[in-house]
Amino acid sequence: MRTDYTNYKDIDFLDDDFFIESMISPSKESELFWSKLIDSRKINLNEFISANMLLKSIRKSHYEVLQERKDQLWERIDITRNLLKNKRKKGIRLYKYLAVAACSIIIIGLSFIFLFRKDYSYPDNNQGIDYAQFQLHHQQPSQGEIRIVTQGRQVEIEGEDAEIKYDNTGSLSINNEAVDQETTHAMATEIFYNQLYVPYGKRASLTLADGTSLWVNAGTTVIYPAVFPDHKREIYVDGEVYAEVQRDEARPFLVKTDKLEICVLGTSFNVSAYKEDTQRKVVLVNGSVDVRLNGKNTRLSPNQLYTYNGQVSSVETVDVEVFTSWRDGIYIFRDEPIESILQQLSRYYNVTMIFPPHQSSGILCSGKLELKEDLSHLLNNLSQIASFNFGVKDNEYRIQFNR
Repeated sequence: MRTDYTNYKDIDFLDDDFFIESMISPSKESELFWSKLIDSRKINLNEFISANMLLKSIRKSHYEVLQERKDQLWERIDITRNLLKNKRKKGIRLYKYLAVAACSIIIIGLSFIFLFRKDYSYPDNNQGIDYAQFQLHHQQPSQGEIRIVTQGRQVEIEGEDAEIKYDNTGSLSINNEAVDQETTHAMATEIFYNQLYVPYGKRASLTLADGTSLWVNAGTTVIYPAVFPDHKREIYVDGEVYAEVQRDEARPFLVKTDKLEICVLGTSFNVSAYKEDTQRKVVLVNGSVDVRLNGKNTRLSPNQLYTYNGQVSSVETVDVEVFTSWRDGIYIFRDEPIESILQQLSRYYNVTMIFPPHQSSGILCSGKLELKEDLSHLLNNLSQIASFNFGVKDNEYRIQFNR
C-alpha cells in the first residue's frame, strides 16, 4: 500500500523514493498512479509541480538514463534534499532548491508538468510552452505574497508592491536588491520560463530582459523567459498588464492569453484577460498591434479597443485613460455596470463581494476613484450614487441593491 500524498509538500516528494524513481524511469503503472491522483485532486498540485521543477532543473535531454547515471542522481538528490531543508530564508524568502553540483553532473530527461500526459510539454530551445494548459493546471492562489518561480527556486516578496527587473543577461533584482542566482553552462543553453504571481490586493512592475516594461495588476500571472531567444519574444498573461514593448523588428513581441494572441513590434497597450471575466479587452495607446482570435487577425490603431465576449469581437474608439489609469492607482469608469465596478475593487483590495443571487442592478455608473483610499470610504461614496447597501464580515462585503 503506497503513501497518502494528500498533504505532501515539495520537500516531502523529494524524500519519497517512489516519487523520484517514477519521475526518472516512469512505468505505465507509475504514470497511471500519478495521473489518477492529479485527476482526483488527492495531491497538492502546486507542490507536485514544484518538486518536478527541481528535477526538471537538471534535465538536459530525453534519453534513457543509464544505471550509472541513476546512481549518481540518487547521490545528488540526497544532497539536494539536505540543502532544501537547511537553506530556507526569510524577508525576501529565497528557496534554493538545487545543488549546483547536481546540475553539472547529471544529464537526464524529464518532461515538465504532468510528465505522463503527452499533450503537455515543457519548452526547449525549439518550442514554446503551452501556456493555456500550464495555467489550467497550475492555478495561482489569490492570497499571499507576490511570488516569482524560476528554475530551481522560489522568491516571495513581502509588501503590496514590487519592482522586478531582469538585465540582458537574465540577472534578477527585486526592489533594487540583486538576487543571487546559481547557474551552470548546461542550464544557460536552455530557455527557462519564469512565473510571476501577483495576488489580489498586490501590484508589481516587471522589466524583461529585452527592456520591455510591464505593469502587472492584482490577481495576475505572467509567464516569461529570463532571457528571450534569438528568434522570438513571447510571454503569457492571465489577468491584466499594461505593456511598453521595446521595439525589435527582428523579433516581434507576442502576448498570449487563454483566448487571444497579441503581436506587436514596439508599442504601448493594455490587455485585460482574467479567466473569470466574460470579456477579453485589448486597448492600444500607441504604435500598432495585431490581435489574433481563432486564426483571424485584427489590426488596431491608437485609441482603439478590441473586445471579445466569448462569442463575437468588436473594435471601437475609446478614451484609453479609462483602461490604463489603474497603473497610477486611479480607477476611471464610464457607463459601467456597478457589479463590474465592485468586482474590480474586490481584486484591487483583496476582498470578496457577494451579490444577490439572480438579481442584476441595471445601474450604470461613471466616475473616478482614488484606489489608495479606504475601501469602506469608497463604497460609501459609491452607494450614494448607485443606490445600494453593503455589510462587512470577515473580509466579505455583502451587497444589496435598492429597488
